[in-house]
Amino acid sequence: MNTMRTFKLSFFYLSLLSINQQSKADNILFLSMPAFSHVQNQIHTAMKLKAYGHTSYFSLPPKLITHFKNKDGIKFIPIKEDQNVTSFIELSIKFFLRTEEISWLQIKQVTEYPVRKMNTMRTFKLSFFYLSLLSINQQSKADNILFLSMPWFSHVQGQIHTAMKLKAYGHTSYFSLPPKLITAFKNKDGIKFIPIKEDQNVSRFIELTMKYFSVKKEGSWFQIKHLIQNMCDNFLLDNDWYHSIKELNASFAIVDSIFFSQCLAIVPYRLSIPFLFQGLLFGEPFLRRVPWNPAVFPLLSSPHSDKMTFFQKLKNTLLTYSLYTFSPWAPPSKSVKEYAPEKNDIPFESVLRKAQLFLTESDLLLSYPKPSLPSEVFIGGIATHPALPLQGDIKEFVERSKHGIIIVSFGGYIRELPKEHIEKMEKAFKEIKYDVIWKQPDSKQLASNILIKQWLPQNDLLGHPKTKLFITHCGINGLFEALYHGVPILGLPVFADQFQNGLQMHVKEYGISMDIYNYNKDELVSNINELIENSKYKTNIKLASEIFHSRPEHPAERAARYVDHVIKYGGDYLRSPSQNMPLYQFLMLDIYATFLAIIIAVVLVVKFVVSKCYRCCFAKKEKTE
Repeated sequence: MNTMRTFKLSFFYLSLLSINQQSKADNILFLSMPAFSHVQNQIHTAMKLKAYGHTSYFSLPPKLITHFKNKDGIKFIPIKEDQNVTSFIELSIKFFLRTEEISWLQIKQVTEYPVRKMNTMRTFKLSFFYLSLLSINQQSKADNILFLSMPWFSHVQGQIHTAMKLKAYGHTSYFSLPPKLITAFKNKDGIKFIPIKEDQNVSRFIELTMKYFSVKKEGSWFQIKHLIQNMCDNFLLDNDWYHSIKELNASFAIVDSIFFSQCLAIVPYRLSIPFLFQGLLFGEPFLRRVPWNPAVFPLLSSPHSDKMTFFQKLKNTLLTYSLYTFSPWAPPSKSVKEYAPEKNDIPFESVLRKAQLFLTESDLLLSYPKPSLPSEVFIGGIATHPALPLQGDIKEFVERSKHGIIIVSFGGYIRELPKEHIEKMEKAFKEIKYDVIWKQPDSKQLASNILIKQWLPQNDLLGHPKTKLFITHCGINGLFEALYHGVPILGLPVFADQFQNGLQMHVKEYGISMDIYNYNKDELVSNINELIENSKYKTNIKLASEIFHSRPEHPAERAARYVDHVIKYGGDYLRSPSQNMPLYQFLMLDIYATFLAIIIAVVLVVKFVVSKCYRCCFAKKEKTE
């Protein structure tokens, strides 16, 4: 390194060090070779960072400083023009256009340092696309949007929040629900309802599913599949219901993505309208055609984290591929033609793969990092919202509490815990100094520090400053409410995805997950005290809450924006070609089969040649003897 170059570098570093670091806002240093197109993209980023109170610094030659001067929130550190940059650009153009015999070694020598090719233009295009979505005129043409889901409260709830935000875009949303759910969601602006009868299959299905997906694995999958078939038939074979749906002239449909609702995708197929899936994709990467590595991505129904042992990886791999090779929850036993007689008879999976978009109710804050495609938008926490003031006896109970309160709720479908669990929890709650508000159907009061209620304003309680802990079955909506308000969690998962939800929460140290079928009173008391007294749990979930709130839009707003965008422009450009592939092609089974056939052929040919040579040599030896 020569003396002048050392001096230049030293001066450059000293200039950087002189940046004032004492301000409340951050000073951000942008580094790029002084090529106009690359600096231009960074300038646009810096201009937007001004809105966040940050100051951006660029180290550029006078020519580029002149071009980009007078940009608010941007400051410059002058450097001399570098002829190597000009030479590098000229040689690169000649090299890639093949206009002259230029070697890569010449380019490397000109730069004097490694040149890293950055995909800046692609990043800029994606950023521009995102900003263009934000600038969409919200006074768009109004559409009727059909929401389709089996009548299960927690699944309809997420769709309701999307529909409420779609009102701002001028759209009207239609739900087909039984009277009980209509009552729960009535008076929502921009939402209309088509009443249907209560289906006893749904109640029976929920009951059997909870037993089957629990740790005890009670019941039979064939019983559950039979009930799913009945639920699908009740919707899809009801011509009166179909004609009432058809008369809506809906231009788009949103279908619940959980496995027992997927048959409803046949409705938009029959109506010849586009649709998307919203909800919990029950660990279904192959439906979305997402590259999936079972060694690090546990299924939603898996009891393992993303850090698995060899045998756990083996189990997860076998489960993953068997799940979608043999399709245990789909398709319906009837053909698509029976449900949509006027349409072409195509495989049920082909209907599912027509989805324009996947609105997945998941979030990195309560999940593991995993691959996704542009056709998947994450809207975890869609049902979260600010707390409202408490009312009545609940308000009085909370205000009287000296040490804080604990909220205990196992959701709307776990109506009653077994007697031994209630007794165990009651004994534990009597030993702690905190007050407990417990949701359960039996309204009999147990102790002075325990308030039993058949219904709780759960979100409002979680948002109260006196709330110290949330004891829950780890339903995903409840976990997001706890995260939204920054309340530590004690999980007692009961069935289905709740075990994985609880494990992910436990791994991130937002709380502790326990085995509801194998714990004692002392363990429960110990974990309650640990979660409240050890500040790390509160700190971790508070940080996650701050990250959630720091995002530029709420998940419901994000969902509505993407729905409106796909209605306007379609979603084909977001879809990967893999979504049109049969599963065996996506899994490359045809490629593997070809390789296997080639290997077998080579082995057979080698074996044949060796055998011939051996016989030939053996025959010559016999003749010689």
